[in-house]
Amino acid sequence: MSQNMYENDFLDFLLTMDSTSPFAILKQLNNFVGRYFPLNLTGLFLSEDLSFNGIVFSKSERTNNKVLYIKEDVLDVLKKENRPVMESNKEVFKNKADFGSLLKDGYSLLLSLQETNDFIGVLYFCFSYPIDLREDLAKKFRFITKYVYLLVKNKYYFDKVEQRLAELLTLQTVSDFVNSTLDFEKLLDITLDAIVGLIGLRTCSITIFTDKLFNDIYTRKQKSLVNTVQSSQEIEIDLTKGIYGCLSKNRTSISGISEVNDEIIRLLPSLTLSKGKKVQYIILPITRGDDLFGSINIFDPTLVHLNNIENHFLESFTNQFSIALQNANLYRKQEEMAQKDGLTSLYNHAYFQNRLDLLIKENAMKPLSLIIMDIDDFKKVNDHYGHLTGDKVLKELSSLLLKSTRDGDLVARYGGEEFAILMPCTRNEDAYKLALRLNKKIQDNLILIDDGEPLSVTVSIGVAEYKEEWTKEEFIDKVDQLLYQAKANGKNRVETAL
Repeated sequence: MSQNMYENDFLDFLLTMDSTSPFAILKQLNNFVGRYFPLNLTGLFLSEDLSFNGIVFSKSERTNNKVLYIKEDVLDVLKKENRPVMESNKEVFKNKADFGSLLKDGYSLLLSLQETNDFIGVLYFCFSYPIDLREDLAKKFRFITKYVYLLVKNKYYFDKVEQRLAELLTLQTVSDFVNSTLDFEKLLDITLDAIVGLIGLRTCSITIFTDKLFNDIYTRKQKSLVNTVQSSQEIEIDLTKGIYGCLSKNRTSISGISEVNDEIIRLLPSLTLSKGKKVQYIILPITRGDDLFGSINIFDPTLVHLNNIENHFLESFTNQFSIALQNANLYRKQEEMAQKDGLTSLYNHAYFQNRLDLLIKENAMKPLSLIIMDIDDFKKVNDHYGHLTGDKVLKELSSLLLKSTRDGDLVARYGGEEFAILMPCTRNEDAYKLALRLNKKIQDNLILIDDGEPLSVTVSIGVAEYKEEWTKEEFIDKVDQLLYQAKANGKNRVETAL
């Protein structure tokens, strides 16, 4: 009697069926079929390209975090024969024990969601006992199967179109943003925000090989900057091992599922991931031709978010970032060239003046001291040995000054053979001590010129600490006077006003 009622209500049910999602479809099927048959469970298992949706209902309620896994040999039969199959639960499911009495000694009707060779999954109904699957009833279930197949595929294609449209819009937006800035730090921030917004995960980072990008240095171990939305850190990466061993060899994206290890943890600064936990990943190389500059790293602890993102979209996204990064780096190098002396690579006079203006205004940088030095009798070096030797002297002296000063001190080529050192947060006494050490180092340093002949030069140095009543010009003039005093007192010496 119930089966007859089922057949009578069947068309009405289909006409009112909501097709918003596989979840909604299954819930309505569970409620409808359960009114006429001894139903314990209703389930839907979708194949890999449809994201492995495993949904199970019992007593009109969705079970919590439980998925029934169908045995491979049963799936093979369903794919091959494409017909309704009634089988005992113990022959169908791998993990029926997880559902206790709901599947004990019962039977399941399995329906292949398939058109010709397009198999997308299985719809199944688990009963307390086998039902009489006569031909007319089998037709009804087969019709349900075709209907569900179309609903799921339509939803899948609709979601795919929506996703592709979102990706294209994101790509356009990101392209506009990243190509509108030449600021390196801002570029990283914009790109990370875009990845988080698109994928909905904060477990992503950008790695930049700073040696390669900023200094054009290539070694097996690269100094690298790793940025996340929350923070950044500097690390050293070995390009012969692990993730970067693969990237440096193939220059193509790598993806998969892995256990969290030390390498992954280092690529996600400030984020807590437990070692041994499974994580899905996509690592995309940042390249220019054959040069590898770093990577965009996306990790998914849920193992589901990345299934909906097409690799070709992420590669297009990375290409946009690579181009913008190269533009930002080119701009930075051009800007740096404008700030630096071409011969010595020290900051030039104009940059020194601008920096001094800023330091005088910034109270946090006080006390502020200045050293100016001049090579003694440099004209004689040029006249006797030639200008190429003179250039070599300037370059070697510049290198010695950079090695002998602190991070944060600014070393500049102030004039032809004059050099200046700005020392923030430094009192006159400490600047004077440094000047004395530099004076001796320069005097003791032997510069090998033609045929290995050693050449030694000396410098005269003036040192002073900035006073609030001085203008910038008065500060520089005071140090200049001390320099000329050193010259007048015999050269190769340091003068200061303690």
